[in-house]
Amino acid sequence: MRRIVDRVGRLQRLAVFEAAARLGSFSAAARDLEMTQPAVTRHIRSLERALGAMLFTRSSNRSELTAAGTRLQLAVGAGFDAIEQGLRAIDATNGVFVLGASPGLAEQVLVPNLEHLQNAIGDRDLRLWLSDRDSDLSTDGFDAAARFGTGAWPGLQSRLLIPEVVVPVAAPALAVELELDQESAAAAVAGAPLLHGDQGDRQWMSWTTWLGTFGLTDPTGPRRVVFNNYPMVLRQALAGNGVALGWRVLVDELVETGMLTVVGPEVRTRHGYYLTWAAGPTALRATRLADALIALLADRQP
Repeated sequence: MRRIVDRVGRLQRLAVFEAAARLGSFSAAARDLEMTQPAVTRHIRSLERALGAMLFTRSSNRSELTAAGTRLQLAVGAGFDAIEQGLRAIDATNGVFVLGASPGLAEQVLVPNLEHLQNAIGDRDLRLWLSDRDSDLSTDGFDAAARFGTGAWPGLQSRLLIPEVVVPVAAPALAVELELDQESAAAAVAGAPLLHGDQGDRQWMSWTTWLGTFGLTDPTGPRRVVFNNYPMVLRQALAGNGVALGWRVLVDELVETGMLTVVGPEVRTRHGYYLTWAAGPTALRATRLADALIALLADRQP
């Protein structure tokens, strides 16, 4: 038996530890892993007992790594990165084109157009690798990745797919109840129940940033409910549970069909979704994929 299995017991504990160490809190790790916060705590405590060392010092809303925890994070992070690269390398040798993307972009843009994207890459099978963490999409092993930023990633080619244009959206019935429409001022939107997505290491707009554009502060403070990915935020908005930030192109079809309605002013930034790829044997396929996506989105640009 390998020593790691003997010492750690269940290897899942290392995955839970890695998420808590990377995200800085047990609650954020629970959202990331789709577990309950008490389950995360149990895994961490079991790991600490197995190793005979404290890995975190805990406060009311943060978990700081101890010296032992920092050493373990470096080792586990490097190991997980190597395993993920190995998995993607296996995909590459099996005639698979791996496309990394966020769940929101995949649900609203990529999945409805899989046939077009498959045709663009030719004789390889298309595999989507979804993550809302930019750090996941920055690791080696993807043939291409749809990433959010300014377009500047050292060593990578990039093509703009969607500029960041953001509007607040809500279910029509809630908009009527709150007396909000597309002419509403930002201050009126600030008084509505706001739906928050977990920002993590991503650069896209939050309510704090959107409201700050108009000189306002987020009234919900630290006691807000945060959802761990964008499709969950949209589902809450569709259910009439609050106002969400809507990225043009990602929400336009929902607005056009009347499932959501715009309830305030739009904000444009220098950011956007880009398709990125590195030089190599699949670069031509990535270029064709970028061309196909840009063509598909041409008539939907804000």
